[in-house]
Amino acid sequence: MMILLAAWAKAQGARAPRLSVATIDHGLRAEAAGEAAYVGEISAQLGLDHAVLRWEGAKPMTGLQEAAREARYALLAAHRRVIGADALVLAHHADDQAETLLMRLTAGSGLTGLGGMEHEARLQDMLVLRPFLDVAGSRLRATLEKAGIRLMEDPSNHNARFTRVRFRKAMPLLETEGLDRVRLGRLASRMQRADKALTVFCDRVWLGVQLPSKKGARFAAGLWAEPDEIILRVLGKGIRVVNPAHAVDLFRLEDLFNALKIAHFKGVSLRRTLSGTVISLTSNGSILIRPEGPRGGGIKD
Repeated sequence: MMILLAAWAKAQGARAPRLSVATIDHGLRAEAAGEAAYVGEISAQLGLDHAVLRWEGAKPMTGLQEAAREARYALLAAHRRVIGADALVLAHHADDQAETLLMRLTAGSGLTGLGGMEHEARLQDMLVLRPFLDVAGSRLRATLEKAGIRLMEDPSNHNARFTRVRFRKAMPLLETEGLDRVRLGRLASRMQRADKALTVFCDRVWLGVQLPSKKGARFAAGLWAEPDEIILRVLGKGIRVVNPAHAVDLFRLEDLFNALKIAHFKGVSLRRTLSGTVISLTSNGSILIRPEGPRGGGIKD
């Protein structure tokens, strides 16, 4: 990515944006420091600024790749703010997208998760660009070889202890059945397209059924006239708005929706809790989502 972006910027001439390179040293391998220094040498040859960002402190015994990912993004986000960059460009490619999609599928992700990674997305206040999501990893490696750049490989990329690596090793078998990176990438694009359309429709319904409330998010009984997926999304959005500090588990959200739907069909009230909120359904079908307070207390709205 660094080689190609440098070439692209050179072709832009005076219109070219300023590029800065960052390498993450996770502190997990002794060789990482030397590899980061090598990237710095190439950066200097290209006339680019380079910084090594180190993940300091104790490392977890379990969930190492997930923790490393979170640390990596946190370091990059902080560095972006320091240098005043407008965007973070990442080199995720088609193989990464295929593996991500398979991992999320087996984890039971919904439509949003099955969209995989996007070419352009926002992570908190950071614009994230992934220009190579449609490009095979083999093609990028061939580009490096042609440029005479020594290829470095993290041994963890072959360690079957990690879920992603196991899916990577399974890809050749899946490809013989037609489930290759191209079709998985196309599936991700279709999921993203459908998810964005549903998000727009959900926002419109939200505005149409939301009622004034001083205690949280309140919705008119007219919400029940909408398709199940839209009701589910409105509920999830309501929970996130009332308590943004808590993630909303899709399986638990679906259980909540099913319970509310049955109670509404019977014309009875229901009260449930989820992700630090209380969800109350009245017998006439309206729904109130409010922060979960001390047990035993009562709140009227």
